[in-house]
Amino acid sequence: MMNESEYRQRVDEVMRRVDIAFEDIDPDLAESDYTQGSLVVTLRQSLKLIVSPQTPLRQIWVAFRDRAWHLNLTDGRWLDDRGEGVELFALVASIVREQAGVALPLSP
Repeated sequence: MMNESEYRQRVDEVMRRVDIAFEDIDPDLAESDYTQGSLVVTLRQSLKLIVSPQTPLRQIWVAFRDRAWHLNLTDGRWLDDRGEGVELFALVASIVREQAGVALPLSP
């Protein structure tokens, strides 16, 4: 398991990368807010997608509507802990595309 310092550095990189992907997106369709270590994406001014670190577990959690994904850093990629092959950046891009009709410039 990685130490806390390395974990926090990797999480910060992920959060910045996701946040930056929204820079050129119409905020009426999708807007990100990265504060206090978590990222909240508001889709179509009402739906919330939340990306948050879970430091004790060294995971990143993604929550949208009634679903949550717990992701571990595996071979340099944040993958779901259920073994379904869900990757963090692909997951966020997919939800944004489906819910806001926006192709997010974010790839694994």
